[in-house]
Amino acid sequence: MSRRSTPWRGARLDVLRAPRCPARGSLAPLSAALLATALLLAPGRASAEPDPEPPSQPAQTALQQAPVIPPLPPPRAASPWPELAAVFPGVLLHGSGTWLQGRTLTSQRLLALEGVGLLGTFASGFVLFQTGAARNLVGPTALVAVAGVTTFGLSFLANLYATWAPREGFGEPRRRLPLLESALGYTYVYDPQFAFRHFVTTRLDARLDAWHLSLGTAHAPDQDNQRYELAAGFRLWDAMGDIESPLRAFSPSDVARGSPRDGSYLEPRAGFSEHRYDGSGFFTRVLELELEGRVDLQRLLPDVRGAFFQLGAGVGQQWFVFDLPGVSATDTSSLLLAHAGFGMYLGQRSGGLGGELELYYDHRHDGFAGGLRARGLGSGVAGHFGVRSQYALSPRWGLRAEAQAGSAWVINLAATLNVGQR
Repeated sequence: MSRRSTPWRGARLDVLRAPRCPARGSLAPLSAALLATALLLAPGRASAEPDPEPPSQPAQTALQQAPVIPPLPPPRAASPWPELAAVFPGVLLHGSGTWLQGRTLTSQRLLALEGVGLLGTFASGFVLFQTGAARNLVGPTALVAVAGVTTFGLSFLANLYATWAPREGFGEPRRRLPLLESALGYTYVYDPQFAFRHFVTTRLDARLDAWHLSLGTAHAPDQDNQRYELAAGFRLWDAMGDIESPLRAFSPSDVARGSPRDGSYLEPRAGFSEHRYDGSGFFTRVLELELEGRVDLQRLLPDVRGAFFQLGAGVGQQWFVFDLPGVSATDTSSLLLAHAGFGMYLGQRSGGLGGELELYYDHRHDGFAGGLRARGLGSGVAGHFGVRSQYALSPRWGLRAEAQAGSAWVINLAATLNVGQR
């Protein structure tokens, strides 16, 4: 058996000390299993013998904070060939880079994600072609098409990250969410259809147990353009145990035993927004329902840390109200809501610092960015692309930035202030 080091041999464990045995290779798996079982089940010391000297605090802290990462198998090719293969042929065959690194399970799951994406894309296209985009089928079929295309894209980005990123990732999710999180910023909008450009933006998020309330505003006082957003959500599932839920996957004691930190969650929400174009003589209102969630990549790829999929799907109803003298002119339209993003955590969050970075596609059309501009009949059908980042400079203060590209270009910069902890 190989003498490869295991995650337990990097720390000194004086609590349980197994006696030396000449047949070391044959008993190593059994000893590791017994040791893991004892650490998980024993409330205190597991031995009835007199207690040895307690371990030093640095060693104990390192043991508690070290994530459990499976050991790497022997690579099939040395660097930089796996990193290059992740790009090509990785763009066509996801998991090529990790396969050259010897990570067969990761490659198989990336390839399966790619297959699901391609299947959803071609199946939805076939249904739309055969039915002529029938009104009663176009909604759910379009959602499957968006899910298929974005799954293919997310699988490719995960393929790049799994090959290029360090084994422990670039950071970890924050352990506690603030009770109140406020933001004050500036947004620049370039839309050739309208004259407005500059906005003052505010946002307030409040969390109480599993409840999440948010209020956002964008105000351009000299251009008669304002936008207001109000949303309420309930976190059904929280992997880190910030809320008392029977569905949570990890508790704080699990983290102390070395379980990987996980930022996954599931949150349905309802929202209302109003966008006033007073200078143009109309305003819009939207009522929406959406299911939002996050899946840390380690749940799908066990040897990958520090990345996540951000997902959302829902429906909305939009009203256009026109200011015409003596006439009540109103039009309605339905909205398909879908969000798919790939993100990574930045920095170690033990001191309240760090953040995250996300590259995403959003299918909604009622915001500043609108739908993606293209040539031909397909212009405006797709949503918009964006990148967002937030970083905590201290436990209280942080920065947030976002850029979007659709029918308009949108850039937002904001400072954030956190108060309390949930």
